[in-house]
This record gives sequence, structure tokens and C-alpha cells, in this order.
Amino acid sequence: MWTKQLLVYFDPTTVVFLRCLFGLVALFPFWLRSKHKIKFRVNLLFLIIVALGAAIPWSIVSISLTELDTGVAGILNATTPMLGLLLSIWVLRDKPTGYQYVGILIGFLAVLSLLLFSGQASNAEFSYVHAMLMLIATSCYALNSILVKKYFPTVTALQLGMWTLGVAAFLNGIISAFQQPLALLHLNTLPVIGSLFVLGCLGSGLGYVLFYHLVISASPIFALLTTFIIPFITIFLGIFILDEPFHLGIGVGLPLIITSLFVMTIKKDREKGKVKIDEETLAG
Repeated sequence: MWTKQLLVYFDPTTVVFLRCLFGLVALFPFWLRSKHKIKFRVNLLFLIIVALGAAIPWSIVSISLTELDTGVAGILNATTPMLGLLLSIWVLRDKPTGYQYVGILIGFLAVLSLLLFSGQASNAEFSYVHAMLMLIATSCYALNSILVKKYFPTVTALQLGMWTLGVAAFLNGIISAFQQPLALLHLNTLPVIGSLFVLGCLGSGLGYVLFYHLVISASPIFALLTTFIIPFITIFLGIFILDEPFHLGIGVGLPLIITSLFVMTIKKDREKGKVKIDEETLAG
């Protein structure tokens, strides 16, 4: 919702630049106090991976939201764990369980129904092209978490967050300077500052540090399950603040995508329980 509001004042690249800038400001004091300075080699692979976390997907998301309701975008964003599981099979050679296959299938049906019914809904802002862009963005999130876990598991979450926002701010800042050179003049209004504080400082800055912490300490799929709450927030805010319609696409797609995530979560908990029982058996 905050991105949608900022698009009234800024171009998509400017929105990304400003949210990253506010996120960096929020993280900078923590970085100064951090004892873990940069102790790894920054190479092209690292820059590409962190670009997949913000620079690339946030630009795509900002473009997609120009022709997409926030509720629909939130549901599509919640497909990230499903895409992450598919990518983990390819990149990490993970072996999915039967429950996870069921979760993927339900998630696919959720996306299919959302695209089918949302395109026919009256008064809804929807475009198939922009919906596909949102799915591309979620794929970037998923690939970012998996590649971080595989290639840079020892880099701290704070460093990853700073680099992710820094690369995105640098790339989008250059483009924004040419596309909207007078953009900073809009920073004198309270709605803009408030939206950037929530989206940048909290959602981008602190949010990404917590996300990377989950990726490193737990697993990419577990971290991606945090998208579980996004559809509820975006639909609520979209309907009651932005006056967006609640249509059949949301009514069918939301329960299906939540069911998909729930199936994957329940299976993960059961596997943990099984491992614990096996360890107790061996100990005995």
C-alpha cells in the first residue's frame, strides 16, 4: 500500500531509491556499533545476488503496482515460498516431500484462479502483464534467499541488508536522477515522509535484516514463509484505505494461497518432530 501511495508522487525507480535510502539511514547506527565489519570478498556474484534482493524486484514491483491492486499484488507476493521451494530443488538439490508437492499444486491453483477471476472483476485495477511482473519479482526474492544460503552463509544479516539496500539505492538513484531530477521536492509533505518511514526504515531496513537472519539461521524456505501475513495486510489496507474492491479473485485466491503455505509449514513442523523423536531414540 505504501508503494502505491508513493507512486502518486514518484516514478517507480525513485520510489525504490528513496525507500532504500531511508532503509540505509535506519541501519547505519547499527552498522557503526557492529563489531562485524566487512570480512568477505565482494565480487560480481555477490553483487548480483544482493541485487536480486531489492534492486531488481523492487523496480519490477513498483512498475507492476501502477496497474495492479495492492490486494492482488499481496497474494501474488505470497507465492514466494512456493517459488523458493521449486528453486531450492534446482539450486540446492533439495528433495521435496509429498506434502510440499501438494502445497505447490495448491499454490499454482491459487495463482491461476486469481488471474482468471481478477481479470473479469469490475472496478478492479488489474493487468495480466503487470501480474506476471509481480511473479517475476517474487522469483527474484526466492532466488536471492537461496543463493545467499548457498554461497554467503557466513556474512552477517546486517551486512547483507546494508549491501542489498546500498546496491539498489545506487542503481536506482542514477536512473532517478535523469528521470525525475526534482523528486526530492516532494519530501516536504507528511504523507510522503510517513510512507517512506514505514516502507523504508521499517519494511526495507529492519525488515531485510530480520529476513536475512532467518535465511542464515534457519532456511530460505522458512524465511520466505514470512510472506504469509502480507496478503492479509495488503487486502485490509487496500480495501479500507485505498478503496479497492474485494472481488472473486481475492475471495478464491487468498484461501488457496494460505492453504498452500499452511501445508508446507505443517509438514516442516512434523519433520522437526520426527527428527527430535529419532534423536531421543538414538540417545536411549
